Amino acid sequence: MPLPEIVTPEYSTNLPSTGEEIFFRPFLVKEEKMLLMAQEGKDKKEITNAVVKVISNCVKTPLDIKQLPIVDVEWIFLQLRARSVSEVIQLNLRHTKEGCEHLNKIEIPIQDIKVNVPEGHSNILMINKDAGLGMKLKYPNLDITDKVDVTSAKSEELFELITLCIENIFDKENVYNDFTKQELDDFVGELPKEFLDNFMKFFTSMPKVSYDLEYECENCKEKVSHKLNGLMDFFL
Repeated sequence: MPLPEIVTPEYSTNLPSTGEEIFFRPFLVKEEKMLLMAQEGKDKKEITNAVVKVISNCVKTPLDIKQLPIVDVEWIFLQLRARSVSEVIQLNLRHTKEGCEHLNKIEIPIQDIKVNVPEGHSNILMINKDAGLGMKLKYPNLDITDKVDVTSAKSEELFELITLCIENIFDKENVYNDFTKQELDDFVGELPKEFLDNFMKFFTSMPKVSYDLEYECENCKEKVSHKLNGLMDFFL
């Protein structure tokens, strides 16, 4: 006699980047095992691959996970974890103070973790306001971060990162989105040097899943402030 079918509940959430509603099921024992193995290895790439696999398995709305902005991936995973494991994340944070080094056990309600969008952030960067010349940037996805480390990109990597993140270029008359890689490389090579500063501001102010944590060290009783950003901070 076949075993009875296990019916799993269905939940929904909205993607931070677009507001699109998506549907998902909790992850199962086989997927939790995959995450635990990746967590034990503490390898960033292995953890990312495990998270992508779990999200792909659990999200019922058709999505190309590796093409989603990083903030969407982080948000989906947190909602999955809340519905699959617990609505509270338990972290072990070491108080990095000379003479203390105590490992504090901290609990964070997932419902308190929000997407932070800094005031004034925009994905539209103007190159020449008088000519109406500018570009629209897209947020890095996992495919892009596999090629370039956004947090430490320098020189040639930064140049590559800019070209990967340009969605279109526009002026007062037209929007240009049909160009070759060589044409785009040539265009970026002609940008004024100060544009790189604006580009880096775009990256440093991108929407992030974040949490401002304040706690008292269990050992020395000092008040500690700590900002959690991104998947790795909440996963490990």
